[in-house]
Amino acid sequence: MNRRLTCIVTVVCALGSAACTDDKEKCEAPATSVQERHGWPMAGFDQSASGHNPWEQRLSRETISRLEVEWVFDTARAGQPVRPIHATAVIDEEGTTYVGDFAGTFFAIDSAGMLRWSFAADAPTAELAGLFPPELGPPTAAPFIGAAALAADRPYVVAGDANGRIYARDLKTGAEVWTKRGLNPNPLGGVSGNSITLIGDTVLIGMSSLENYAFVLTSAGLPVQCCSHRGALVALDLATGEERWRYNVVEAAQPLPSSAAPFVLGPAGGDIWSQPSYDPETNTVYISTGQNLSPTAEGLSTATSDAIIAVDFRTGQPKWVRQFTQNDIWAVGVPNPNPATGQLVDMDLGDAPKIYRLPGGQKVVGAGQKDGRYHVVDAQTGEVVRTTLQLPPRNDLGGFQTGGAVADGYVYQHGLGATDGFSTCNQGLCAYQGFEGRVLALSPDGTQVRWSVSIPGSPLVTGLAVANGLVYFQSPVEEAVPLTDARQWGLYAVDTDSGAVLKRLTFPGRAIGSPAVADGHLYVTTGNAALSAFGFEQEGSVMRLGVPDCANSRRAKH
Repeated sequence: MNRRLTCIVTVVCALGSAACTDDKEKCEAPATSVQERHGWPMAGFDQSASGHNPWEQRLSRETISRLEVEWVFDTARAGQPVRPIHATAVIDEEGTTYVGDFAGTFFAIDSAGMLRWSFAADAPTAELAGLFPPELGPPTAAPFIGAAALAADRPYVVAGDANGRIYARDLKTGAEVWTKRGLNPNPLGGVSGNSITLIGDTVLIGMSSLENYAFVLTSAGLPVQCCSHRGALVALDLATGEERWRYNVVEAAQPLPSSAAPFVLGPAGGDIWSQPSYDPETNTVYISTGQNLSPTAEGLSTATSDAIIAVDFRTGQPKWVRQFTQNDIWAVGVPNPNPATGQLVDMDLGDAPKIYRLPGGQKVVGAGQKDGRYHVVDAQTGEVVRTTLQLPPRNDLGGFQTGGAVADGYVYQHGLGATDGFSTCNQGLCAYQGFEGRVLALSPDGTQVRWSVSIPGSPLVTGLAVANGLVYFQSPVEEAVPLTDARQWGLYAVDTDSGAVLKRLTFPGRAIGSPAVADGHLYVTTGNAALSAFGFEQEGSVMRLGVPDCANSRRAKH
């Protein structure tokens, strides 16, 4: 919570939120980097993974009705192909946007929406290339799937590809500072989520994998054995890229007995899909982990899957582990639910662990799980404070997804609600019967719902960004009859107090990224090469939106 506003909000401050000026902020906060004051420097905005920009004043309840597109950075504008972008864009203090696409090109886009520089990732492994949608053609570079991060004290942007190479580049020129290879020995392992955090002179990287598709690759004739990937938290030196320490979530995989078939190696998994969060008061890093991809020799899960884990920032040693679901073992092709037990599997904690305090002052860590529960644990001990079921666990797609937020005394979560088990259409939306994307405002302990917004017909909504009394999100599916009508996605701005939708815009195509808010502008990414059920969308883009009355602001003069 060290990034939260500490001023007493006065009438002047409240009225100032509607102004389109570049005046000095009326409400002061603890000293932060210029990247935070005027940008969106990492996926979850800050080191505590709050998803909340407390500096925003131009976009407000009063101005949001005038929100419109300022520019779109796409293939035509870039002068080179722009493929699907799944990551949250990060923004520096000058309004430059940094983001990579699924074809492995990383872009720096200036505040006028023009290409500043770009570079291509290394070539993918044969195993990773086997997962590319054929619509994209033969891959020449490994995908960028997760968000980059901006350094506070050096002019660097750090990004990771889906094969685990980490790239540090100069903000202005794109010149190589360093490239770290060999961090993830698994051919399907790397950065597959918004899982990079910069803490001072340290880069923290959560490693995940696409090895959950191992059986798919095996059936296609590739020599892949399931499974051996180890989720890991890796710390690198920001100046050199050298590895400082590593915390492996699971032990190294070993050959499994024939009774474990179809699994050949194990244990595996415990992947880290979301941003690690950091508490400077205790030098603690918090991570959330996914399911096991394969079992132990005893046919069980490890104790570190589907968990929140506290790690010592100085040494990489675990302080405590709090597991929420045992024996969650799954890869694509394994029945879900488990036919023997009826247990739904693939119930990751993909949500970033958010650090905040309860009204009584207790410091806690909170995160949502795909089984629909929101968990709150004591930050020091890992003891469970409350665990509350808020989304029905009646589907194998999962409840709470990655990208929740905490702001102004409330928790904001998004995910998928199963309503009637596929039985009827909802207001004419039939292709996803019984499903609706949801956003909930919860009490800090996760037990009470302040409000809930549902998007019938959209299987889920994307991660959240909160700023100045508004919560923003994208809905990937907005057409009246999904997968039949022309594809359409939606962008929403919702009042944090009431849950009222104050602005909704729709656009052609698909979008599964998460928004960012910086200095009077909203940034969203588009395209889809990951969720085949929505229909692949091979073109990607970055869009910047603002309100016309702010045309003379510092970033809109181009």
